[in-house]
Formats: sequence, structure tokens, C-alpha cells
Amino acid sequence: MRWSDLLAASFASLRQRLFRTSLTVLGVLIGTTAVIVMVSLGVGLSSSFTAQFQNINLRQVQVYAPPPVEQGMQGVPTKMNDAMLAYLETMPGAQDVWPVYYADMEMSIGSGQQFMQIQGLPAEAFPEMDLTLAWGELPHAGSFSLLLGDMVHEQFWDPMTGMPLEIDFRTQTLFGTLTTWGDYGPVPIPGDDGPVGEDPTQPPPPKKRHILPVAGQLLNDRGEGQWGPNSMMVWADLDAMVKWMQKALPGKALPNQPATSDGKPLGKEFIYSEFRVLTQDPEAAEAMLNSLREQGIQANAEVEWIRQAQSQAVVVQAVFGGIGFISLLVAAIGIANTMMMSVYERTKEIGIMKVMGAALGDIRKMFLIESAAIGFIGGITGLLLSVAVSAILNATLGSMMGEMGGEAQLSVIPIWLMVGAVAFATLIGMLAGMVPAQRAMKLSPLAAIRNE
Repeated sequence: MRWSDLLAASFASLRQRLFRTSLTVLGVLIGTTAVIVMVSLGVGLSSSFTAQFQNINLRQVQVYAPPPVEQGMQGVPTKMNDAMLAYLETMPGAQDVWPVYYADMEMSIGSGQQFMQIQGLPAEAFPEMDLTLAWGELPHAGSFSLLLGDMVHEQFWDPMTGMPLEIDFRTQTLFGTLTTWGDYGPVPIPGDDGPVGEDPTQPPPPKKRHILPVAGQLLNDRGEGQWGPNSMMVWADLDAMVKWMQKALPGKALPNQPATSDGKPLGKEFIYSEFRVLTQDPEAAEAMLNSLREQGIQANAEVEWIRQAQSQAVVVQAVFGGIGFISLLVAAIGIANTMMMSVYERTKEIGIMKVMGAALGDIRKMFLIESAAIGFIGGITGLLLSVAVSAILNATLGSMMGEMGGEAQLSVIPIWLMVGAVAFATLIGMLAGMVPAQRAMKLSPLAAIRNE
């Protein structure tokens, strides 16, 4: 038989049993919709995970503590100093190594005050960080000025009303008072507010404020009220920052540096707060992270977190897809039952076809075409319904999450899921029709003709 004859006979049989065919297609529709919607929720969750890391350099490794002296390996520095910097530069996969220095500061602008931390990095590091500026420029080498995160201006409040202040760093002057972190929060640098050991019953002298020049501010491209990894960052060129602080604190130890009991510098060795190693690719970052940890050096890398997030997203997709697959499996049982009933009802027709010379393969193909058609029609209609359900979820729950700063695309249906779901539903239908097709093929022609 020609393929056109097989298709015509198969679809004529489906039309003759339209009600039963419709119910079977409905089962496939529900199963396909369940699979697509469940997997789309997993894909949406994975997309939200990935979106959290879109502004993060996955080639970067952060080294924030040396190995303990008693556990350090031979040749590994045990201080966050220039020796550690030189050691990290020799590690396989290292492309650039940037020292980082943290200094706590009480910042004030207008009537608002806020405790923040300045991070000093070499000026050549900023162009590698893929930062987008709302205004201004990146810090230059040798010039002390601050680069502010995109939401720093929202952190200053009016102490009288408790309302946020309207801050514009381009027109208003930002002041800072150097602080160090004690057990109960930031406290002034010893000697910055007056002699150490003065009478505690006397009112403290006014804090020494310094003007903080602002070079620029980052652009918030995520949407109003949504935070990013650099939203609260305050950066400066490392060398210029250290020189500025030494001038602001003559004869005193800088914050987070070794100091004597009276606040004077202890030795000339500079201790960095951390190092950031830029590797050649994310795989090199993972390899370096494992190597550093084996040596007792405390480090982390953002690529580690995104790998974990991706693994969790795959598990979620598998769980959601498994739940939907159960519904599609039930639909496959329905297809098998429909096709088996069709074999019983068309026994005489099958016998006549065999007597007239129809090949056994043609009879099997006819039943497989019918079962595959049920799966295909159910898959297509299920896909259309899934797109509608996904749109409703994004318009309701997704928009609510977006207002709360979450991911607005709660359900995402990629092309591969659309094509895969329809193809899978068709394949399930065809597999469900295998047993009925085999039974039809094996019927005895004479017994089939005599059947009433």
C-alpha cells in the first residue's frame, strides 16, 4: 500500500471513532501540558539562578586568608603580604593577581550618615571588571577618588524623619571618618577623635571628617529596587587610597594593619585584605580553587556557586519533568487501550485486507500511524495550552515576584522544550500502539473474516 493510502485509511478510522479518539487525545494533551509546564518552571528557576550571576566574572578567584602557620605547606606564604601576591602570580592558570585592601569609614552627606567599606584595588583592575557607569569615570592610578555602587545613594536617611534623602554625588560633597570594626560595631580610629585615655566623662571632641572625591557611579540596569552584586560597593585605586589615608592619619597605623598598643604602625610590611586572581577561563578558576584549598589557603570562586545553582536547577527540572511524565505515561496507557479496542472492532476488516493481499507490514504501519497521530495531535494541543498557562503564570505570580524584586519570568518554554515535548508525545503514542499493531498483524485471515 502507498503511504497516501495508509494515511487516508488511518485518519478515516480515527474519524469513525471520533468520541473515543477525542478522549484519548485529551489524555495526551493533559500529559504533554503537565510535562511542558513543569519543565518550564524548572527552566525559569534555572534562568533566575543564572541571572543572579550575569554581572559576575566567573574567571575570578578570591583569596581571603593564608593557611595557618602550623598547617602551612612548605613554600606557601602564611601572610596576606607581597610574598603571597608573588606566589599567586606563579600558580598555573593565573592571568592577573590584584591585591585588595579594605578600610571601614563612616560616610556622611547632607544630614545622612552611613557606615561603609572602601575597597582599594589597582587601577588596572577596573577595566577588567566589565562595569557600566551611569556617570563619571573609573578611578585613575595615583588619584584618590571613589567609584560608587548603583544603590549607595539610597542608603542615606534623614535622622529626623527617617525618610531617605535625595542624594546626588555629582553636586553634593561626601565626607568620611576613618573607623575600625570593634566587637560592637565601628569605632573611631584611636587618636583620631582625641588623645587616647582622655577623661570619659568629658564630651568627645568632634570627629575629624575628610572630603571624599567621587569619580563616578555604576548604572542600575536591573530595574528599580533590584539589587546586584556591586550595588553597595565603594572602590578606589589602591595606591592612591593608601597614600591618602597615610596623609589623613600621620604617624598612625592604617585600619586593618598591624599596630602597637598606642596605635602606631607595627613594622613596614603591608597586609592586604584579600587577593583576586583572574584566570584564563572558568575551568581554570575551578582548578585553582581546588588547588588553593588543598594547600590550606582559604579561597572561593563565584563559578563554584553557579555550578551548584546549575546542578540544583537540573535536579528541579528532572523532578518537575518526572511529575509531568507520569501524566504522559497514563495517557500512553489510554492510547494502548484505544488501539487494542480498535483491533478487536476491526478484526473482520483486517482479515479482508489480508485476503486481498495487504502486506503484514502495511497493517502494522496503519495502526502505528493512528497511535502516532493521537500522540502528535495531543502534543500540539498540549503545547498550545502550555504556552497559554505559562503566559498566565508569568502575568500573575511572575509579576508579583517581579514587584518583590524576584524573577518576573516564572515559566520559560524554550524552543527545544516545545519541539521535544511534541516529538516525545508522538513517540509515546507510537510505542503505545506497538502491541496492538503486532496483534493486528498476527491475526489469522480466515478466522478474522469469520469473526462477527
